[in-house]
Amino acid sequence: MILTEHITGALNSIIGNKLRSALSMLGIIIGVSAIIILMALGQGTTKTVVDRFNSMGANLITLSAGQSNASRIGWGSSSNSAQLINDTFLDFVKNIPGVKDVSPSVSASRQFIYGTYNTNVSIIGVRGLYQSLKSLTVVDGNFFSDDDVLEGNKVLVIGHQIALDAFGTESPVGKEVKLENGIYTVIGVLADNSQTNRRIFAPITTVMSKISGAHYYSSIDIAIDDPTKVEFMKTFIERELLRFTGTTTANEPFTLNTLSEVLASVQQVTGTLTLFLGGVAAISLIVGGIGVMNIMLVSVTERTREIGIRKALGAFKSDILTQFLIEALFISIIAGLIGIAISYGVVTVVNKYLSAVISTNSILLAFGSVVFIGIFFGILPASKAANLKPIDALRYE
Repeated sequence: MILTEHITGALNSIIGNKLRSALSMLGIIIGVSAIIILMALGQGTTKTVVDRFNSMGANLITLSAGQSNASRIGWGSSSNSAQLINDTFLDFVKNIPGVKDVSPSVSASRQFIYGTYNTNVSIIGVRGLYQSLKSLTVVDGNFFSDDDVLEGNKVLVIGHQIALDAFGTESPVGKEVKLENGIYTVIGVLADNSQTNRRIFAPITTVMSKISGAHYYSSIDIAIDDPTKVEFMKTFIERELLRFTGTTTANEPFTLNTLSEVLASVQQVTGTLTLFLGGVAAISLIVGGIGVMNIMLVSVTERTREIGIRKALGAFKSDILTQFLIEALFISIIAGLIGIAISYGVVTVVNKYLSAVISTNSILLAFGSVVFIGIFFGILPASKAANLKPIDALRYE
């Protein structure tokens, strides 16, 4: 019953001093909104990065000829390791338990000429499977087929930026271009993607026989049965390949990489950035808490005689302390709820232009901070009011 009276009294005080209460809430409203919005932007950025990596094949393992440590010798020397990935090697990798499929590739660099446009481009020779493994989207024309690979047809799929630079607004599909001494037909254009914008893809047999003259593959993209076990499969495949090549970890003639390793580092950086942004926003929340404390101190001064009368009528110190603490807490909670509502509105608008994700954790963090601030910054004014002596309070003018 007494607690109900305290709550009623706190609400009446807040409603009776609307302007003062609104001004004391303003700092907390801004602080809560800032925390949630900035953390939403940070988490939205993380989600965008993760989605981009997944579209690039974060669940793939890439095997390249040669060692990551160039100082090693033996099998890792360029003369031996460059000839490692042949069809026999490819078949062995494909038959390793847990491997779903493999997609070999060969790379080369040649002059790309169309009309007056002339530039050096990176040409990647792949099979049709490569498109689905890397989630490549063709926005104009088609990707080459298995028949194109089998027959070694002189067809190309070009990146978005190359298509824009060489052909402008004209569709490249069906156009003939020159790669140094050979004439090739463009059959497709890839969607705008930073990883493929300046690359050209061709049937792997075409690149090996007509462009690079290579007899060995440069790398293999390995798709596994269970995408959640990328790191486990990387270790398992490495052990199987060491057995196949008769080498040890010290002189292995290949390198295995996964995008998940890079992704983990990127997530750590974006996570740190999100916490930093939240910390910066928390400063405004602290300023808002100081504002609440100042307003409550003014309230104590204005209600000194009221406090004296209540104490003279038998009110305990704990009653006065509870009343003012509840008032400070209510101001903070109401401001926090308003701030949460505002942040949802802002994020809804921001999502039309940028990626922003409001998580339950950010809501709980912001609301928990508000409750803490209400109690922490409400203690001093409440203690000051509770410690007033009745006789001094009654004589206060």
